[in-house]
Amino acid sequence: MVAISRKKPGARAEVVFDIVVSVLCVLFCITVIVPFLYILALSFNNGTDALKGGIGLVPREFTLENYAIIFQEENLLKAVGVSVARTVIGTVSSGILTAFVAYCFTKKNLVGLNFYLALFLLPMYLVPGLIPTFLTYNALGLTNSFWVYIIPNLVWGYNIIITRTFFQGLPPALEESAVIDGANEYVVFFKVILPLSMPVIATVGLFNAVWQWNSWFDTVMYIRGDEWTTLSSMLAKMLTEQQSNFVGSMRTAKRATALTPQVLKAAMTVVTMVPIMVVFPFLQKYFVKGVMVGAVKG
Repeated sequence: MVAISRKKPGARAEVVFDIVVSVLCVLFCITVIVPFLYILALSFNNGTDALKGGIGLVPREFTLENYAIIFQEENLLKAVGVSVARTVIGTVSSGILTAFVAYCFTKKNLVGLNFYLALFLLPMYLVPGLIPTFLTYNALGLTNSFWVYIIPNLVWGYNIIITRTFFQGLPPALEESAVIDGANEYVVFFKVILPLSMPVIATVGLFNAVWQWNSWFDTVMYIRGDEWTTLSSMLAKMLTEQQSNFVGSMRTAKRATALTPQVLKAAMTVVTMVPIMVVFPFLQKYFVKGVMVGAVKG
């Protein structure tokens, strides 16, 4: 007799579940990658040809003029330097201070713990208006200063919650062993807790870095002149000027120029996205661990 093996209903359910998850992952990747490829193709396409529509994932009339206009800007290198400086300094300082504050909030014997938690978390729900914020920054001497990018963004309540949750998941025996060996709180934090917290530090740091790199509203609100102009703000200004020039050319010459706001916007998007895309692969393994904080117990 030939034995006939049958799959258990549980095994079939697992196979179906794996197939469904795989299909959903593929669809999600397509929805993320295809728009980027379209923007990339549009950024290398001739502006006049792009007005006809129908641009696919490959440029129809390839040109580098869109990027040439951006890199010919005389203040480009200075704006890039300011953006890099605010991203690096803001991310490092915010990461260290957030980790230190979150570590303090793990101490149940901290006097006024609930008050301090409410003090840091309250701004997440009560956001002051633009005018009070501007008057406060101006009174503190932060307007028209590089530090307006750094000091107001040192500590965010959301980042404190994520970091504190990660610290609470670390084995208490590690800290107790260090204390028994004679280590004080600072040694425990910098020599024991911080090295073990790279996943959450990388996650919070990536959030801060992306925000610092892409932020342009604070430049418009609190900076006058070009001394502390960031890359995002400079590109937004270029786009506004190009849109005005394009409208003027349409009214006078009755035709579009080869460089249109549509393709220039696509090129600017690629320029601002590339640095983050270059950095992310090096932090990916830490980022995946960090975003899973609190998702799994045990």
